[in-house]
Amino acid sequence: MTTMTPVGNFRKRLKRRVKWPLIAIVAALPDSVQTLLYLPRVRKFAQHVPVLKVVYTGCYRTHPLDKALGTETGGIEPPEAIYGDDKNAGSFPYMGSQPSTVRLALRQLGDLRDHAFVDIGCGKGRPMIVATEFPFREIIGYDLASRLVDIANRNARIVARRFPERVPMRAYAADALQADFPPGKLVVYLFNPFGIQTMTRLLDSLTAAYERGAIEALSIVYLNPLCKELFDASPILDCRFSASVPYAADEIGYDEGVTQTVHIWTSRPRA
Repeated sequence: MTTMTPVGNFRKRLKRRVKWPLIAIVAALPDSVQTLLYLPRVRKFAQHVPVLKVVYTGCYRTHPLDKALGTETGGIEPPEAIYGDDKNAGSFPYMGSQPSTVRLALRQLGDLRDHAFVDIGCGKGRPMIVATEFPFREIIGYDLASRLVDIANRNARIVARRFPERVPMRAYAADALQADFPPGKLVVYLFNPFGIQTMTRLLDSLTAAYERGAIEALSIVYLNPLCKELFDASPILDCRFSASVPYAADEIGYDEGVTQTVHIWTSRPRA
């Protein structure tokens, strides 16, 4: 097993401290300029400029959902903004899910009228916005980054004004591992927010709540499921859906992919 030296850790942190401010400058370019950078003649050269490479993730372009609603759900958030510079910090940056994949996943679950939707690592709240299209009884999200939570709640107000008939969404700046999950039937949404150790603790917490009856029924919707084996091995869950889901045509170019892997597990019937 390779361990990083103090000098190596310092260099890694320094690189991140330089990298993300430069990316922020590129991200602040007007959407029209970013679109211009996609022209083949421009992209041919610009994609080889290190700082400009981030443009071609598509994440900093104004997403069609945001254009339609006036919300803000795009961008990539560095892990330091979420976890700080501690050496034990998580390593996954924030990125928004594509709405079409969220919609398809939620449609696999049937009647959702008596379910609560919980987004773990909700960021700016894009999946929660999609969840408001469904008849959940409650829609909440947790994230450690208070700045992202503020943006998510600003988006929530925009959606509430636009669609007052929908169930409101609410984000909390809190550690989901310490939170009390809503009782009853629960849909937990994950876009690969954690590594295996933290994900194990989350599943243990959900399993304990299910076994003591606080959670009546549990569904896990997991995109980019790098820890899928953990859920496959759970004694309370069965895999219900597994597929590589293509993006909607208007979502292509707003991140680096054209498909997303989606896995769904649901709790087994109680004995």
